[in-house]
Amino acid sequence: MEDTNSSSLSNLPRSSACSSADKPTHLPTPTSTWLTFSQAFDASARHCQHIRQAQPNAVAIGSLITDYLAGQRTGLAEALRTKLNDSQLAELESERVKRKVEEARRWSTSNPHHHLIGLDHPAYPLQLQETINAPVLLYAKGNLAAFTQPALAIVGSRKASKLSIDLTYRLAAAMAARGVTIVSGLARGIDAAAHEGALSVGGRTIAVAATSPDIVYPRQHQALEQRIINNGGLVVTEYSLRSKTLRWHFPRRNRIISGLSLGVLVAEAALPSGTLTTANHAIEQGREVMAIPGNVVNEQFRGCHSLIKQGATLVEDEHDILDALAWPLLRSIENHDSAPQTDLDLSLSTESTPATDAIEAQILSALREAPASIDELMTHTQITIAELGTYLGMLEIDGKIIASSNGRYNLRLN
Repeated sequence: MEDTNSSSLSNLPRSSACSSADKPTHLPTPTSTWLTFSQAFDASARHCQHIRQAQPNAVAIGSLITDYLAGQRTGLAEALRTKLNDSQLAELESERVKRKVEEARRWSTSNPHHHLIGLDHPAYPLQLQETINAPVLLYAKGNLAAFTQPALAIVGSRKASKLSIDLTYRLAAAMAARGVTIVSGLARGIDAAAHEGALSVGGRTIAVAATSPDIVYPRQHQALEQRIINNGGLVVTEYSLRSKTLRWHFPRRNRIISGLSLGVLVAEAALPSGTLTTANHAIEQGREVMAIPGNVVNEQFRGCHSLIKQGATLVEDEHDILDALAWPLLRSIENHDSAPQTDLDLSLSTESTPATDAIEAQILSALREAPASIDELMTHTQITIAELGTYLGMLEIDGKIIASSNGRYNLRLN
């Protein structure tokens, strides 16, 4: 029987990636600037976090990096003086970094589902942006609209029992059917069940990878990754192209899983368990933490029982999840009401096109007159939408135009 206290969220409005009240008033930083910073330092997120202690505004941080690259050294050098010396900062202008930036740029224009999202990009999820140690840059494959829905993270053991996998599948399907995006880590076991459950009802799901965007891990999940993308979801990582996958990448990426979500549900976890790092991040980030109980003598549930003893919500069905997330979901709806929506997929492509300079000039000329959507820009350029996507992506990376959250492009005015 349906619980009358848990209303269906099937018509739940999408939460904006950033409410209009919270958006910075200044122009976003060119994607190439965030790319440069992320490629120059392995600890780019921690360095950015250090700057944010004194300057929390992401746009202002981007301006510091942009100014440094333009020859104005003092601002960024002073902000990082206890972390990096002048010699280390000079890596921002190294040939190695320039090659890596160009490689990432080519990747972003190689497929209509590839995206580069800097820390103050309009599509960067506000939920994640406000967390400690947020990634400086995200590599995303799929539809950026997946960021605009309220999200639930579901995580657990790679060697979970069939009972836990079946329950995870059902819970993910039930929440996805109510308009909630399911976030997990693309691993075997509970993660895969969570993604599959969302897909089974046509829902969106986001996989946060611990590998570079050109690698699928585990390999057996290549088809699953593609179905996530094809169904309007996303595969997201902070690790750059062709970077080596290290063991510590997996627990580190868990802060992104919880950061993207309103709450984290732990479906099965031993004690100790890598899964519990996601719950720990959730606690630090002020997220709701939920856990599914199991047999008290089963070691595989000791982590879940520990979380419940510490105050995590005990979950038996989707109504328990809805009750736990009631307040965060309400806030998500309020943010949605004060911000414009967009289903725009800021996709890029590499189909060969003639007269590149002339077409870019046409686009810029049209935007000087007024902000325009892709459909409107197509009437000015007379090229295919795939080709237009390529040019818009390159112009955005170069910092010449801005993609707004209402689905229109604006000329960047310096």
